Amino acid sequence: MRFDESVPVSRAADRFATIDGVEYIEPVYVIKSTDADAVYVPDNVIYTPSVAVTRTEMPFNDPMLSQQWHYYNDGTISGTEAGADMNLFEGWKTTAGSPAVIVAVTDSGVQFDHEDLAANMWINEAEMNGTEGVDDDDNGYVDDLYGWNFAPNYDSGEIVPGYHGTHIAGTIAAVNNNGEGVCGIAGGSGNGDGVRIMTIGWSADNRQTIPNWDMFAYAADNGAVIASCSWEVSSPDLAPDLQAGLDYFIDNAGMDENGVQTGPMKGGLIMFAAGNSGENRLKFPSYYDRVVSVASMAPDYNKASYSNWAPEVDILAPGGEKNFGEAYAVYSTYTDSGYAYIEGTSMATPHVSGVAALIVSEYGKEGFTSDDLRKRLL
Repeated sequence: MRFDESVPVSRAADRFATIDGVEYIEPVYVIKSTDADAVYVPDNVIYTPSVAVTRTEMPFNDPMLSQQWHYYNDGTISGTEAGADMNLFEGWKTTAGSPAVIVAVTDSGVQFDHEDLAANMWINEAEMNGTEGVDDDDNGYVDDLYGWNFAPNYDSGEIVPGYHGTHIAGTIAAVNNNGEGVCGIAGGSGNGDGVRIMTIGWSADNRQTIPNWDMFAYAADNGAVIASCSWEVSSPDLAPDLQAGLDYFIDNAGMDENGVQTGPMKGGLIMFAAGNSGENRLKFPSYYDRVVSVASMAPDYNKASYSNWAPEVDILAPGGEKNFGEAYAVYSTYTDSGYAYIEGTSMATPHVSGVAALIVSEYGKEGFTSDDLRKRLL
């Protein structure tokens, strides 16, 4: 449908919505590409129609939920197949999260003040209410309000927001039912009941180093029981301490120094992306048998074209397929308080982390273990 360019898009869309037979309106805007993998959509150009015209009834009031086909795909999006999703709306009938569950996003830093993430960020209350420059909780880290930045030249509580970590965090726990942006898998129901995101940064300013075991020890010692990891190392020989860190998190998360359970789960579970080389092989740590390896599914039930596969892959999750078009990637939060479509096993992995967080939200209690979680998840 066309209209005079002098008419604002929002006004034209409102008028179209009143025409008999019009069921759904989606204005097509010129969008700004920020890199090869992301399509950034500024928040101020997202149009929410005054007349409700959506494909299916949405369980929450977040205006961009209908763009998250990866949560619920009814097949009306051209080229997709109904059910090629995670059927999340059914899952939300059981639980949408619990603040007792902490998920560590080990990636670039999460934009902790993003309007769609802030309420679900993990906050170190002792440091928040303490004295600046002092290790108020005596955990060996000064002013670690939202997590820790292990990146080169930082090693501090100064979190440098990165688009990759911010996008992953939104898939796991963007705040639900707040009338803003997108939904997170375990983002709660709008009553402060979402899971909490701990940001563990290990890259900044486009510089990356091989992460070591310290960041997994920090996450475990400070309450995280799930870790979402959308990265790989070319060879385990390059990261001799990394496997020790993975084992520490798996063996010690949710417990005190005496092995007594203190969190909603005894032990931790770590999700790793299978990689985007489109090959029949995995890199470390994705092939490590103690982690959960995640490959990527396109919105037609097929493996995404870029996704690696191998016998060590544990599970398949929606990761997007831009070969069908930009809107077939995964939609989530982005830096500068924005939102973006990105594809990759990086995007599939937080889907599994989010479901794991829902399982712990529902079943976590004394005696519930990471082995129990893994069994239910797979």
